Amino acid sequence: MADQRRFLDVWIVDSNTVYREVPFTVVTDWVQQSRLLPDDKVRPSGTKDWLSVGGSPDFAPYLPRIDPFRAEDRAEALEPVELDFSYHRRHDEEDNDVDMIPLIDVSLVLLIFFMITASGVGAAVIPTPPAKNGQVYTEPENVWIGITLEGEGKDRVPVYSLGTGTSPPASDEDRNLHSQKDLLARLQAMLGQRKTPAELSINASPSVEAGMVRPLFEVLESSPFREKISQKYIGVSEEIP
Repeated sequence: MADQRRFLDVWIVDSNTVYREVPFTVVTDWVQQSRLLPDDKVRPSGTKDWLSVGGSPDFAPYLPRIDPFRAEDRAEALEPVELDFSYHRRHDEEDNDVDMIPLIDVSLVLLIFFMITASGVGAAVIPTPPAKNGQVYTEPENVWIGITLEGEGKDRVPVYSLGTGTSPPASDEDRNLHSQKDLLARLQAMLGQRKTPAELSINASPSVEAGMVRPLFEVLESSPFREKISQKYIGVSEEIP
């Protein structure tokens, strides 16, 4: 097929598509771009006989060629790859590294231990607030409860007293009450004689810890005291009558 045959009909077998009067140079470009395969057909425009692209000597130079397998190619592929640099860690660098994970674990355990012990000790030894409820204490109609400690060391027990205003306890029954039960009984009797709710002040000596006052305060929040007491105050006083 000579070059002067400038126009060709192209039959793409896979899609069964025919392109007519395609310039020869365009066909060669299609072959180089693999748009035409060796099994596709071509013929000079106006003729009847089809020739395969792979069997035409005019397109043989344009068909892609596969180089034959060479033994040296396999040998080259199996050769180790050499990098331009290599790094070898020195033994002294390995020996100087310190594993910080055990140290961190121990630090966290100690921190949790100190937090737990500090919270427990603090709750046990916090004294009552160092303040006086002077306004409540001096009102003549207000009721007060005094708390002191009796005994030595760990054997100290609270002793209660009960009164109104700035006056000392009205009777011996309201003084030196050694149990919270006796105190509450006397307080209920006193409040039962009043027509209106009273304000109550709990005056504890500085040596009384908050843990001794809190249970009494919680009892006064319940019935029947809740209806008889309008306000409750907690303070520290050295002037318990």
